[in-house]
Amino acid sequence: MADYAIETLGLTKFFGKRNIVYNLDLRVPKGVVYGFLGPNGAGKTTTIKMLTGALKPTYGEIRILDLEMPRERVEIMRKVGYMPEKPLAYEDMTVFEFLVYMGRLSGLGREEARARARELMAYTGVGRLAFNRVRELSSGQRQRVSFASALIGDPELLILDEPTSNLDPIGRIEFIGKVLELAKAGKTVFLSSHIVSEIERTCNYVGIIKDGQMIEQGRVKDLTRFESNDYDVVVSDNARLMEFLRDKVYVREVWEEEGILRVRLDERFAERFFTEVPRFIGENGLALKLFKPHTSPLERILMKRFNAGWEE
Repeated sequence: MADYAIETLGLTKFFGKRNIVYNLDLRVPKGVVYGFLGPNGAGKTTTIKMLTGALKPTYGEIRILDLEMPRERVEIMRKVGYMPEKPLAYEDMTVFEFLVYMGRLSGLGREEARARARELMAYTGVGRLAFNRVRELSSGQRQRVSFASALIGDPELLILDEPTSNLDPIGRIEFIGKVLELAKAGKTVFLSSHIVSEIERTCNYVGIIKDGQMIEQGRVKDLTRFESNDYDVVVSDNARLMEFLRDKVYVREVWEEEGILRVRLDERFAERFFTEVPRFIGENGLALKLFKPHTSPLERILMKRFNAGWEE
């Protein structure tokens, strides 16, 4: 158990006769960025509410940082920074007052809380809003303040529920960068999202939830190792490369579409593709202009397991 920041066993939640989360076994190693991925309504927020003690499970066990939830909730939440899907704050407080208040709740002294609030307002880009009341903020600004609030106590574990939902594209990029910085500093981050590209860019572990049940879980690189079977390639002479590829054992099919070579690999021999093709390009003086998976590996898993993707 000591290797996991979050561990659940058979976690289940009913609302009346409706089963929202069923027999969920989460395994979140310490020091990773774990993406909790699923479409809206899959049970992500309900799971997070149980992890933070806001909801009591119908059945199952939860351990957070080697402590039992909900029995040791107070001690757990001193070590956890939580950012809910819909940011909550005291509407009549200023941003600065709210963050100082949250710092005091997390155990900081008055001056330490004030210093930490100033630091985090700058870090999350809301410094100029320090004396604005929370009710005056836009949804994206509230999201940033909520992120600062989650960080105020310097937690070991961050639990972030759809943290970029109200951010603009630039804000999303900035947020991903900050999560990666926090991971490098040794934090464990548990991040829920329905956005596949966001999980791929941010997370090294993933759990995929469907209808309240875990359908895949593990290292992203392990789960996606054999999923990138279609590649898009463009070189300075596509016809020459296509002729080279036609009779290769690792190529099931190759065709050109709108100036892009599409190569469908046989996964049993795929490693040879990544050694022989670069060698051929180099030896024949071709210029490589494009080389990428046709669809993201994680998206391919979703399409297999859900029979379709979902909106980003």
